[in-house]
Amino acid sequence: MDHKEQEQVALHRWAVIAEAANDRLTAAERGALVRQIAARAHTHPDGSARRYSRGTVDRWLRAWRAGGLEALWPAPRADTGVVRAHPELFAEAAALRLELPGRSAAQIASILYHRHGVSVAERTVRAQLRRAGLHREALAAEPKAYGRYEAARPNERWITDVLVGPWVPWPRREGSARARLFLIVDDHSRLLVDGRFFAHENARACQELLRRAVTRRGVPEVLYADYAERRIMPTRAGRACSPTVNGRKVSA
Repeated sequence: MDHKEQEQVALHRWAVIAEAANDRLTAAERGALVRQIAARAHTHPDGSARRYSRGTVDRWLRAWRAGGLEALWPAPRADTGVVRAHPELFAEAAALRLELPGRSAAQIASILYHRHGVSVAERTVRAQLRRAGLHREALAAEPKAYGRYEAARPNERWITDVLVGPWVPWPRREGSARARLFLIVDDHSRLLVDGRFFAHENARACQELLRRAVTRRGVPEVLYADYAERRIMPTRAGRACSPTVNGRKVSA
């Protein structure tokens, strides 16, 4: 930024705070005016519309009182050219934001400094990320995509559920009942451990199916049911099977 550009920025800052710089204003009046200034957009010398936080407006007011217009000149940046000299820093900053969208620009700048010993201003990180569409507001508005999850090995987790089937006997008549298909699937291999139709959805049906599955395939570490009532699904696999399964976890 050359001398003329610095002067233009200083004059722009003065134009932003001029209303609030009146000495006749009370503290309450000045506070309300600063909030109004922070709420509206201001045309920057580069042509862009910018908004400034209340803290920034207050800081400019203090600088003006202390040193006049010269105090509003932008200070030389300590990190000028850093991003251009180290383009890989921005790529890493983008990865850090995508890894954790809630991570602030200050945190990202701190991580970059401790990893590489290169100091990048927080506002530089924020501006670069915003230019790339990686600001936190935009990321928070995007629908979240969840990756596929599965257990690490067979018998680590079984998943059980019940599907309500057709009326039996069919066609439906007096005495017909809905068939219930009980299923148990291994979460790692997607193996159908066992499955069977029952006339009623109760603890006895669950116990019978689980006992058959354990006899054929061994004992799972976790048995997961997406919904369970105590009268239907026992809280411990040991209650549904033999004493050898006591202590195994059943979650719902």
